[in-house]
Amino acid sequence: MAIDHLLAEHARESLADKAYRLIEELIVNLDLSPGMVLTESDLCERTEIGRTPVREAIKRLSTEGLIVIRPRKGLFVSEVEPAEYVLMLETRKPLEQLMVASAVKRATAQEREALAECAEEILKQARAEDVKGYLRADKIFDEVLCAVSRNPYTARACAPLQTMSRRAWSAFRGAEKLEDSAILHRDVAVALANNDADKAQEAITQLMDHLTHFAVEQAEQHEQIALAR
Repeated sequence: MAIDHLLAEHARESLADKAYRLIEELIVNLDLSPGMVLTESDLCERTEIGRTPVREAIKRLSTEGLIVIRPRKGLFVSEVEPAEYVLMLETRKPLEQLMVASAVKRATAQEREALAECAEEILKQARAEDVKGYLRADKIFDEVLCAVSRNPYTARACAPLQTMSRRAWSAFRGAEKLEDSAILHRDVAVALANNDADKAQEAITQLMDHLTHFAVEQAEQHEQIALAR
């Protein structure tokens, strides 16, 4: 139900929004790898969308830190730095906690059911060890949570951080640990389905702490490798 609804929303989106969504997915999945040189014509070909909507998408992705525009040098996919991943999660955590608190107060029974459906899809993709499917399901979960919180300011602040988190996770983690994160997503959805504010806060905090622990590990490993060179 939730996934079908969002696909229907995508069918009504503008060409610029569609270009943004498709290019973002290519970057998150590392089909466009960190540091890669980009051209408008290549992105138009990949998305099968015209130059003007693609140009609008590039500007938006640049604002969100996924694409770097260098005058007289061109377009580049931004690098993924473990230390920055830690700082990003530090910022994201209180925003996610606020969104969950808002969702407890404002989500309808049908919307809680939709979140539970999204969480089960994440777990399904994790158990299939389908990284791209997992990341796609995770994005839908985040979009639904943002929507049911009914706080557009929190949603606008958090959405780019969620995207950057997915890309960093994709860059540093393999399919072998997918299920750990998937179960924590389900815990959030179950607490919201039960309208349990305390459990929901506990669950989202555990999920953010889980991601942060992994990010810190990656930052420490990256620093050790750099010192050894």
